[in-house]
Amino acid sequence: MNELSANVELSNVTKKYGAVTAVDNLSLTVKAGELVTLLGPSGCGKTTMLRMIAGLEEVTSGAIRFNDKEVTDQSASYRNVAMVFQSYALFPHMSVLDNVSYGLSVSSMEKKKIKSKALAGLAMVGLAGYEHRMPSELSGGQQQRVAVARAVVLEPEVLLFDEPLSNLDAKLRRHVREEIRQIQQDLGLTTVYVTHDQEEAMAVSDEIVVMQNGTIAQAGSPIDLYKAPESAFIADFIGDANVIPCTTVSADKKTASISVEGVTMISTAARDISTPLKLVVHPQNITVSGEAGSRSIRGTIQHAAYLGSHIEYEIETAATTLFVVDNQMQARYNKGDDVFAHLPENNTALVPA
Repeated sequence: MNELSANVELSNVTKKYGAVTAVDNLSLTVKAGELVTLLGPSGCGKTTMLRMIAGLEEVTSGAIRFNDKEVTDQSASYRNVAMVFQSYALFPHMSVLDNVSYGLSVSSMEKKKIKSKALAGLAMVGLAGYEHRMPSELSGGQQQRVAVARAVVLEPEVLLFDEPLSNLDAKLRRHVREEIRQIQQDLGLTTVYVTHDQEEAMAVSDEIVVMQNGTIAQAGSPIDLYKAPESAFIADFIGDANVIPCTTVSADKKTASISVEGVTMISTAARDISTPLKLVVHPQNITVSGEAGSRSIRGTIQHAAYLGSHIEYEIETAATTLFVVDNQMQARYNKGDDVFAHLPENNTALVPA
């Protein structure tokens, strides 16, 4: 871990804009050297949280600490943070080298050392030899890497990313997010990363904090959120899961026997059966065929989309509309076909209805 990296602690932080509460009494700890992603739909408060950590937004109430030192009332210029923006925010009239050097140039560091650090930063992001180019001569992915280099050379206690990949195409997003994650791990930087893309969050994060209406809906590792959602909102937001109405027959501490449209099956992660529950099944764990099985629900294809590596189906059943991802593609079905959706023996969960 980088010895300069800080623990970040938010304690009962609230942010209000007049009568609107953007962040509501939220507490969160980001451990030094970890990458924590704030994930959620538009308007959930994730960017407001990031800007409060940066010192770009004032806190209405609560406290923010870096390594137990309170920074709540400090402006951005007094916090040792660096931020990578969605828009890259490069100076168009400056070369790549001057852009990366800019933050260092306002310090008392000698020019020779500034240039050396800037060149090392460019090499780190795979842009050695690009120092004399102008931003307009770079691709979108290269511009984003320049923005990352400019932030990293400052050796911040906390590195912040605000939707850094949203302007890139899908293939380039995958490539750049891998680079960002590798740099973060290599340098051991404490990093807070904001996105609305759950796949992106799962790819880069040590921990994901899913936000809803200014509060934390659930926090945990990517695998915990995916396999053990605590609510229908989390199940749907992480992995496009099907949340299916069901009837609980019996349960113990680990499993529950449930019924879905007359089909009885066992689900793990049993919950309190005194409240109504719903079954969570991810779309790739449902199979489709023309024949009934022991855990199958009859339905009709409402939509079919061939996407090369898989086929996506929407299947209307008596219980709900199922979203299914068929990676095997042993058979193809069309809109209007009557089929059976087969629910899995494992890889299911239960959430409060």
